[in-house]
Amino acid sequence: MKASIKLVICALILSAMILSSCQNAFLGNLFQPSPTNVPPTLTQTPTPVPTLTRTPTTTLPPTPTLTPTPAFLTIEPGTVEVPILLYHHVTADMKASRYNIDPDKFEAQMKWLYENGYETINVTTLANLIREGGHIPPRPVIITFDDGNLDVYENAYPILKAYGFTATFYVVDQYINGSEMITTDQLKDLIKNGWEIGSHSDHHSNLTAEGVDLAQEIRMAKIETEEKLGLTINSFAYPFGQINETVVDKTIRFGYTSAVGLGESIRHDKSTLFYLNRIEIENGYSMEKFVSLLPWSGPWQ
Repeated sequence: MKASIKLVICALILSAMILSSCQNAFLGNLFQPSPTNVPPTLTQTPTPVPTLTRTPTTTLPPTPTLTPTPAFLTIEPGTVEVPILLYHHVTADMKASRYNIDPDKFEAQMKWLYENGYETINVTTLANLIREGGHIPPRPVIITFDDGNLDVYENAYPILKAYGFTATFYVVDQYINGSEMITTDQLKDLIKNGWEIGSHSDHHSNLTAEGVDLAQEIRMAKIETEEKLGLTINSFAYPFGQINETVVDKTIRFGYTSAVGLGESIRHDKSTLFYLNRIEIENGYSMEKFVSLLPWSGPWQ
């Protein structure tokens, strides 16, 4: 009889322990601040650079030292300061082209950004901040690529991933799956890893030229790329940076929420949502020239 009572008492104690554990877990989750409603803490621990298998063109750098900066700032709608960088090719095979950056040079540029506290956002995030305000890194940067070249996936992507960076990739719809161009599956891999995909028209035509079918180049490019990737395309890049009033009007009417062109300004607001300035990084730029195009350097103050 005593043995039976002991067994019953043990069972009750065990049940109470299990219930208490479940209640604590539930209450802990209930009162845990939601990361979507509460800004991150102001102390940032640098994320270690992951080990990554690369193509033989570039050796990944050791883990750089990053000066801790506040995780996010809260800003009101309106003007947002962020440099938007523009690249086309990242390869060792086009050394003479203005539109190409050697992988070693590209890596040095990304390393400098990382060590000086820059964090990447994408173009749609910028557009939303201009319209609505919200949380932004203290030193934001947007990295963009045009056209859809395969070397961006093979060479630039691993370097960016090593530093925890992402980019906005503006692809020409008719170039996808072409020779030396990115494939649908590779674009989907970039999307899974945080990249934004935008449209760079259907055929890369000068949209201001006479006789260009703007509905095909702007609207159908959006629809066709969305069908390939299974997501919404929000941002458009004007081929050659060329626009006129009709081109901008069609871009807005065809459902894009932002568009990018060329320029050196880092200040963006509602009046520039459909011609956000991008700083083209050319092959011949020295590291000193690259740094001179950027607004912040050194330790966070």
